Amino acid sequence: MSSHHHTSHSNCWKHTADERIGLIAERLKGNDDIRNKLPGLRDILKDYVDPDVPVAPADFHRRLLRVFRDSDADFSYQECLLKLTEDERDRIEKFVADDQPLDDVSRDFDMCVSIGVREHLQHLTGVDCAWISSEGVQTLAAAASKVVHGAGADTVHFQNWGLGVEYVPQYTCIPNSVAGVQRIVKYAKQHDMGVRCAGFRHSWAPIFGRQGQITISLLSLAEATKIPNFTALSKILPNWLLDKNELQSIEVVSGTPRVKGNALVRVGVSTTNEQLRRWCVENNKYTYPLNVIMVEMTVGGTNAPICHGAGRRHATLSDLVRKVEYVDCNGKLRAVSDPRHLRAAAGCFGLMGVVTHLTLEFQPMTYALMKPEKLPVLRAVPPPSDMKEEDIPPVLRIPGLTPAQREEDLRRFRESATNAYYSEWFWFPYSDKCWVNCWNDTPDASGTEDYPSNLQTFIMFLSQFTVNVLQNAKILTELITALHLDEAAVTLISEAAMFAMPAWDEPVKTYLTDALHFQRGIQNVRVLNLEVEMPLQPKVDNPNEIDYEFVQRAWWDAILQCYRHSKTAPQRMPLEMRIMGGSEIVMAPQRGNKLGTCAIEILTLKSAEELWIPYVEGILSKWLSYTDANGKKLRTRPHMAKQWKGIRVDGRPWVEKMKNEDYAEERREFKALLSEIGRQHGWTLQDLKKRFSNDFFDDFFFDDI
Repeated sequence: MSSHHHTSHSNCWKHTADERIGLIAERLKGNDDIRNKLPGLRDILKDYVDPDVPVAPADFHRRLLRVFRDSDADFSYQECLLKLTEDERDRIEKFVADDQPLDDVSRDFDMCVSIGVREHLQHLTGVDCAWISSEGVQTLAAAASKVVHGAGADTVHFQNWGLGVEYVPQYTCIPNSVAGVQRIVKYAKQHDMGVRCAGFRHSWAPIFGRQGQITISLLSLAEATKIPNFTALSKILPNWLLDKNELQSIEVVSGTPRVKGNALVRVGVSTTNEQLRRWCVENNKYTYPLNVIMVEMTVGGTNAPICHGAGRRHATLSDLVRKVEYVDCNGKLRAVSDPRHLRAAAGCFGLMGVVTHLTLEFQPMTYALMKPEKLPVLRAVPPPSDMKEEDIPPVLRIPGLTPAQREEDLRRFRESATNAYYSEWFWFPYSDKCWVNCWNDTPDASGTEDYPSNLQTFIMFLSQFTVNVLQNAKILTELITALHLDEAAVTLISEAAMFAMPAWDEPVKTYLTDALHFQRGIQNVRVLNLEVEMPLQPKVDNPNEIDYEFVQRAWWDAILQCYRHSKTAPQRMPLEMRIMGGSEIVMAPQRGNKLGTCAIEILTLKSAEELWIPYVEGILSKWLSYTDANGKKLRTRPHMAKQWKGIRVDGRPWVEKMKNEDYAEERREFKALLSEIGRQHGWTLQDLKKRFSNDFFDDFFFDDI
């Protein structure tokens, strides 16, 4: 639909977030049926938008959850409660009932997964842990601490976290040692089987295994498959994280780092980001300089598909790798440390073999000066200079904003994007404000605080629980249909999420690792996620300065697309943008970006899946259209671990463009480097295709083999 159509018909184009929530309250007044099914909803919404009635974030969540607790027509609250531990349920119930002060409810908040590995696997398979019923499985059992049947009577399906990839492996193995991994690979070779690994399964792309292969799970299935998983929110780790095995080791090792004063740290690939974060804080000596936000990720899982953090001085996680230890297709333990070969081996998608350990270059611990803010959308990321005021939704305009203020907003944005240690921006759909999280670090440890506190952690937990209740509430769909206010309901979800995002008047000093993982437990809300990496461009008159015009355009094109589709509201989770560096890794989408990279992504709830693909294709058509000063299209490429399968660009599958244009040269270089490593280690690309590939990689890399 055209923007003109939506300018004249969309409530969210004209109304503020408060006004849209007020519209729900107003229309509920005339709909007794819906109002009775959601008792108290109209009252909380009226209070929320009344400037004379202060509503604290915790009170908003409490009253909203109480609406669904007391509903006789919807049981999403009760269904979400059943997925929690007894302690978690008890805290939620006390919080909603307002029996105790919030400080008491959140005291010693210790979110652990209560269901044991054995019990959870029994739930998954319907059988006890003595699955070994054939000679082949007994052989594998000697290699792995656990073996789970795949094909056959006790089927264990593999599903990724986003529920978009599913297959049945022949066996799922959970090894706890390098020798175990070696025996699994040797077994696979003897029986002409493939092997692929998985951790928390957080990729949306088809980079996992395939039917009939052996799946190596880097984690217990309880931890890898259970949602909600509150390991990240716990002050005390569950037993299977405390009892580390050989693949979860962390140790400082000897060697010469590339930067004086740094350290080399050898980490097992099954180590979770949460374990690594705690190691850094407890030792308080060295830290990884960048990371993804989520702690529910394995080190192997973030490295293999070349994940990243934020801040223009930082490359990808794979760029930190100084040595890769792996089990090759013959079951032999090998190592790659040559810097040239690491450009392929450190981001090889598991195709070289089963990686067991990575040696990473850490820096001395520093401390983040976090000062997140909530700024008007127009001021957080100013629109590009050629965007007319009439193109901006009226609700986002700021009357009386002076040219001097606009210039200061632009200066501030450019400064944060160019020089901040960490820089990111969040916009939740139809919100009037952006959440801006840009900060620098200091070596001064004085006044360091743990972040998040028990109370802050509990608020995060509440926000995730509330979003899940709203996402699963069938009565909310009925309300949307009856009141014709799709975007208002999404606004309600956005406001609940924004309430949980911190904003401080003064900086809070915390460990760098805690600041990098500022949001905990976010894996408990399933989402769909598309991300592209755009190369930053120089100014025409100064090649050493960055022209942020197209970055601002990318941000605003996404916002305007969201408003144009407010009638169905396909985007129900944030637009996120990070400025980061380039990369030396061959298959990194950031590679060659000398001035840096704009990493921009859009997310939605799983419940909006049917609306998602046409929506993202519309945004992509904008993002892929930008050109440099010479009129040449920018080399904008997808994050390999995010969503690109099933999406079309320029009338053809996006993956065709990725293969034949975006990564054409890189694919050849990647295979050439792997071939060199193979000549040294006694294997060929044909061996890799047979042992470690899958359907996607067969076509993408090995189509000529």
